[in-house]
Amino acid sequence: MVRITTDQYLQAYDRIKHESLEGNCIIFVAPDVDAICCCKILQSLLKQDIIQHKIVPVAGYQDLERAHTMLVEKDKQLRTIIMINCGGLVDLAEYFPDADDVTFYVIDSHRPLNLDNIVSSSNVCVFDDDSETEKMNDLIKVYEELIYDNVNDEQENDETVEDDHTTDSEDDEGPPRQRRRLNNDQDDRYHKELKLQEYYESMFHANSSSGQMYHLATQLSRANQDLLWLAMVGVTSQFIFERINTTRYMDYVNRFSDEVAIFQARDPETPTPSKKAEDAIQCEDEYRFMLFRHWSLYDSMYHSSYVASKLGVWREYGQKRLNNMFAKMGFSLQQCHQIYTHMDMDLKNILRNKIETVAPLYGLTDICFPSFSRSYGWKYSLSASDVVYALATLLETSPSAAAVLGESMAFHHDQEWDSLDDKSDDHPDDLGSERRRWWMRNFYITYDSLNSIDDIRRGIGLCMKMQKAIVRQGTSIIDKKTTRTLKTFRMVLIKDGPDLPLFQHPLTLSKLALFLTDAYREHGKRNLPFVISSLDEHHDSYLVVANSAAATFGDVKKNHFGHAFQKASMDTKARTSFDSFETSVLQIHKNDLEHFLEQLLLS
Repeated sequence: MVRITTDQYLQAYDRIKHESLEGNCIIFVAPDVDAICCCKILQSLLKQDIIQHKIVPVAGYQDLERAHTMLVEKDKQLRTIIMINCGGLVDLAEYFPDADDVTFYVIDSHRPLNLDNIVSSSNVCVFDDDSETEKMNDLIKVYEELIYDNVNDEQENDETVEDDHTTDSEDDEGPPRQRRRLNNDQDDRYHKELKLQEYYESMFHANSSSGQMYHLATQLSRANQDLLWLAMVGVTSQFIFERINTTRYMDYVNRFSDEVAIFQARDPETPTPSKKAEDAIQCEDEYRFMLFRHWSLYDSMYHSSYVASKLGVWREYGQKRLNNMFAKMGFSLQQCHQIYTHMDMDLKNILRNKIETVAPLYGLTDICFPSFSRSYGWKYSLSASDVVYALATLLETSPSAAAVLGESMAFHHDQEWDSLDDKSDDHPDDLGSERRRWWMRNFYITYDSLNSIDDIRRGIGLCMKMQKAIVRQGTSIIDKKTTRTLKTFRMVLIKDGPDLPLFQHPLTLSKLALFLTDAYREHGKRNLPFVISSLDEHHDSYLVVANSAAATFGDVKKNHFGHAFQKASMDTKARTSFDSFETSVLQIHKNDLEHFLEQLLLS
């Protein structure tokens, strides 16, 4: 099946509706904020069309293999599989063999897309936007030509000269022409293979999956404020965690701003100063210091990567600069340490003006970015960033991490979920099985939280504690100079300390990597990627995450570590597991780590 661009979304959805009349539908969802928001939007559309479906969270490729055995093979009525932020990087035929009666719909923001799914598979639909149509069409054409060339080569080999008898003139004229043609063919093939190699060599993110799904909702004339808010949260998560750059993010912001204006025009009860909308979305600039509406102004700035790295708050001089900035704004330290909701109202009213005037004096030149907020009457107001931070923390917090933070992860859910848990092979000491339980449980918590202000607030409180630990760990690494600067990347090894249980999730390590990247970009001699390893004492292994280093805030750099990880693992025969939809994440036995990192440097 071909690549599905925005003008074909309706056709693809109509096909899903038609297939639902013939059989069952399963939705596999990756455990990230954008995927969960996308799933919520899609579920709303399916429910309106009375399309029955199962939602199955999958944390990695082992879950896809289990899904094939436990769900796909056993369901003879299965006709549709929808994959959200998973499946785009691999050949689905390898994970779901003999599924010829099933149509796969891949909605995945990960890139590069595996072109086997687009060219060689007859039952795979890959959703994409229109941002790189020309480039993708060119790659698809090159891929098809290489397949055609390979088929021709095989045929020519099968027809290898059985009759070697040639005339003298053929000996004189034939071979040179044949060699020239052969050389030209080889050069052409080399350039084609090089183009594909360049596409596949690094990992990056393209469109937001929730943004794509909202586009489908608008085409179906079913867009509403709830679905728009989900798309805003999903896109914001991509921007905050540096998966899309400012240009792509602003494209979404402009589109969503138009949608907000449309909904406001439809609503006859426009909010007034004396009457706030019961459930309204506003276009509103957001600060690059996190959760300031729920934290104190001081903690919000101190624990945000942008402000902390610009001022260098891990040093006494940096802390003095932060205090001086508050003084120049006319805010007392006592007020700045107050929870924002308890600050004097007149200070809140002048905060924006003061920050825009004073912050540039301290190098904070782009301290705001366009975003959105949602009001729930006079009771509460949340920004898209607030929700992203809350959901991401609910996703990443393991039971041991919750215990360190003094929190519990108990939850309730009112939906019937499909799980990949198989009690017959559930071994307590198995890393994959143990993680599967809490990752899936966290998925349920996060999914349900999108319908609960109280759960979001709980996630915000948990995020504050987690962010303090991330900054505490980051400043400790900088203070103790435990970073090793190598030729092509910086390396950090975390193997002890009271916060060690917190760093057992790729997202937490990625947040730490972003903090360190920002700090070294501002104060280091070179801007290099980070490879961070965190010890898992219970399973004698390390979680390893590689983060690329963008040149500036709001920029994004492709991550080349996926192939480097694979090569170093093969060359060292290290005991590793690549069970993540992010290519630059792996689990490795602790005894193999040192040799692996040495080989990684050579790669």
